[in-house]
Amino acid sequence: MDFSSEHNSTRRDEIEFNQAHSQIQQEIESYLESTGQFSTEVPKISFEQGDIKFSFNVSSISMENLYEGIKIIKKHIVNLQVRDFDDGYIVFHDIGDLYSSDRKSFSQGIRFKFISVSSNSRIEVQRKGKLIQDEVQACLHLFQLFHKKNPETNPEKMLQKLGAEIFSPEEKRKPTENEIRISFKGFAGYSKVREEVLDSVILPLSKPEVFDQIAKATRGTSATNLPRAVLFEGPAGVGKTSMAKIIARETQIPLVCIAVENILSKYYGESAQNLANIFDAASLYERVILFIDEIDSLAVSREGGIYEATRRLLSVLLRKIDGIEQKKGLLTLGATNRTQDLDPALLSRFDTVIHFPLPSIPERNSIFRVYASHLSQQELLALAQASEELSGRNIEDICEYTERYWARKTIMEQKQISSPPGELYLEITKEMLPKSQKKY
Repeated sequence: MDFSSEHNSTRRDEIEFNQAHSQIQQEIESYLESTGQFSTEVPKISFEQGDIKFSFNVSSISMENLYEGIKIIKKHIVNLQVRDFDDGYIVFHDIGDLYSSDRKSFSQGIRFKFISVSSNSRIEVQRKGKLIQDEVQACLHLFQLFHKKNPETNPEKMLQKLGAEIFSPEEKRKPTENEIRISFKGFAGYSKVREEVLDSVILPLSKPEVFDQIAKATRGTSATNLPRAVLFEGPAGVGKTSMAKIIARETQIPLVCIAVENILSKYYGESAQNLANIFDAASLYERVILFIDEIDSLAVSREGGIYEATRRLLSVLLRKIDGIEQKKGLLTLGATNRTQDLDPALLSRFDTVIHFPLPSIPERNSIFRVYASHLSQQELLALAQASEELSGRNIEDICEYTERYWARKTIMEQKQISSPPGELYLEITKEMLPKSQKKY
């Protein structure tokens, strides 16, 4: 379990003590249960004479833990200052907004104390008034730091706990029928898209040394031409997710698929922390493809004003995709059907934007042939002409529905088993058309 938060730096979102106490207690108890630390003492939380106090005992405070503790606090407290730095007694203090005329005094900001006296060590957090979520989460993270148990180092297990789905291609085994469909051979139509993906993604990932050598020969010794981030753009059902799986199979690189609903959280800051944790876990692979579907849900444009929570998610994406935290060997694939909603700063981070249009008549013909191979060329052409504005997924759904309908009819009427006729596919296709395309 992980803890984090999202919150504005103002005090307008202060939490009542009972609510803060309940949240801290529930999340710590849940964390201890999930890590099997049933006998660990739960921290003390009190509210006396206007002061909130949070404290817990630890076995020791090493310099490594102290350093990690500072990093944790800095994630939630913008401006931190050392108040005391003596042997066995170190205090950090929130001094507030550096650019605000209303600076905090030493008695106002939250204080984090690391105390080691004799054989007794403890962490104390104290502030006057109420906490905000950033401060709650700093407390939770500190407790987690000093109560780690058997930290997980297997990226696949870490990612699964975070709700990600992992596809690990295995080169030696025979692919299943479904996996054959998830290949360039099974990806019917879309010849231009396939060519772009081959040139911009698959070949650079498969033969990185060739691309690097050419880049160095033309632009210098440190130059590289390998993709860091690629965006798939197009309406729903045109094969963006399937293409991500194809890339993984063709390059034999693990694919990590992120569902947006597993990132977003009701707690402030936890969404941004979830996203950061997924990137960090994926970075443990030597090479990996990170696929974020509906990326527009995480990084909408700031032009119309966005919530602080969304701003933090966008900040994490920008740092992880391009910057000091960008990891070599990690390719980020984003998918969206609303490019216009993406923040321009994020859009500029993508090396390539590949458009997946709705399939043309020849492409729809090819897709129908994959799912209804028994039909004649004339029947396939009629279906392709009748299915304007339908996506590849729509066509797959039509063909599967036709099979189920025909199976039911075969059972009910005790017919001899046979393939569905072309006219039935055509009838169902016309029923599936958008209302604007139907002819009554």
